[in-house]
Amino acid sequence: MTPEATSALLRTSAVVVGTVIFQLAVVTQFRPFGVVPDLTPVLVAMIGLLAGSTAGAAAGFTAGFMIDLILLQTMGVSSLLLTIGGYAAGRLRELRDPVHPVTNPAIGAAAGVYFALGFAVVQFSLGLPAPRLWPLLWQTLWSGAYGALLAAPVFRLARWAMMPGLGRGDPMIRRRRAVLAPTSVLEKPTINQRSRGRRITNRRRRHR
Repeated sequence: MTPEATSALLRTSAVVVGTVIFQLAVVTQFRPFGVVPDLTPVLVAMIGLLAGSTAGAAAGFTAGFMIDLILLQTMGVSSLLLTIGGYAAGRLRELRDPVHPVTNPAIGAAAGVYFALGFAVVQFSLGLPAPRLWPLLWQTLWSGAYGALLAAPVFRLARWAMMPGLGRGDPMIRRRRAVLAPTSVLEKPTINQRSRGRRITNRRRRHR
């Protein structure tokens, strides 16, 4: 393992552990609109977007295991959900490589909604009382909204932690290239575009 990868691993581990502790010790004390903002699924999803499915799944398992251990709740529930969420975000990066500016808020909202609904479904499947419909919908709605709002700062935190190991895979660099690419294409037409224009011109001349 290179020094850059080791540094990124240590920094990311510290960020994951610190975020879980901050979430459980501080953020849970605040309930705007009756719903606690959840940083953990958003962080796991951002790590997956930055480094792929393996890193996302590992971060999700670590964060979920800590949550279940600290809260003394059913072991494996949070780990399962966050591992799947981090893996899915990582696969999205590997298959689609999204660089659109709306990607981070959309993934943050999806992570919040997924964790809220997934936790309720898993608990119900384990024999716990089913949550009421309207409170569940209210919590899911605000979880998605908080996820979208938290996506930008959480993404910056995850990017800072993983910066030594990103290199050319840094999404900010790829996003700038994607924005600049259409301009260069319009300024310099390709050979196919020029040949197509010539064919159209020749057809018009024949019909005259």
